[in-house]
Amino acid sequence: MDISMEGRVAFVTGGGGGMGRETARLLAGQGARVAVCDLDGDAAAATGAAIEAAGGIAWTAALDVADPRAVDRAMADAAGALGPVDALVNIAGIYRVAALEDISDADWARMFAVHVDGTFFCCRAALPGMVARRAGAIVNMSSLHALRGQANAAHYAAAKGAIIGLTKSIAREKGKLGIRANAVAPGPIDTELWRGAVPGDELDAAMAKRAEIIPVGRLGRAGEVAQTIVWLLTPAASYITGQTIAIDGGEVMA
Repeated sequence: MDISMEGRVAFVTGGGGGMGRETARLLAGQGARVAVCDLDGDAAAATGAAIEAAGGIAWTAALDVADPRAVDRAMADAAGALGPVDALVNIAGIYRVAALEDISDADWARMFAVHVDGTFFCCRAALPGMVARRAGAIVNMSSLHALRGQANAAHYAAAKGAIIGLTKSIAREKGKLGIRANAVAPGPIDTELWRGAVPGDELDAAMAKRAEIIPVGRLGRAGEVAQTIVWLLTPAASYITGQTIAIDGGEVMA
């Protein structure tokens, strides 16, 4: 089974923390040259430094994926520094809690701008080179909430659901051109983003309560998601495209 990324160039958004950081580090460990982008440029640089300290090759940048011109520049600059991008991982995201009637126009727009627009802009920027080389793999970040809905986070669930539609469309449109596109849909993963949605004094109780409804009895780890993402980018997953893989400890079972 070929799980090597040797000689490939990967572009990872949201690479400054949590699942993005672990994915970027794992890609580098498998031999990829990795472009690490994050809204927090210092966090992206820290991931890049960790990759280089381990003997890997990284390029980093601060990037707001909701800005299409910034995305185009970052993709071009990454290709200039590392080589043509042939593996794209869209992880950049935000999370907000609000009852549906309390979601403002601005909150709804920003949620879609980061998740849906950002994923689209990055795919659009990467695809011409992939098409020209007739090779490439994309993994987009959806969510368990897209598969089951979510009270008090309808804008997040809706945006993550749109990403699934985009992913399937890319897979159908570009499959005969040697390009694969898949999505992952994590359940609750113990990351800074998840912890940041819970008041500090309630965190332990919230984690214990959440774990009760997960068949494996715990929250997931960022590295567990990263391993699936990287596998989907490798030749080992060469016959898998247009799929949404739930990484949720069995919470949603088809």
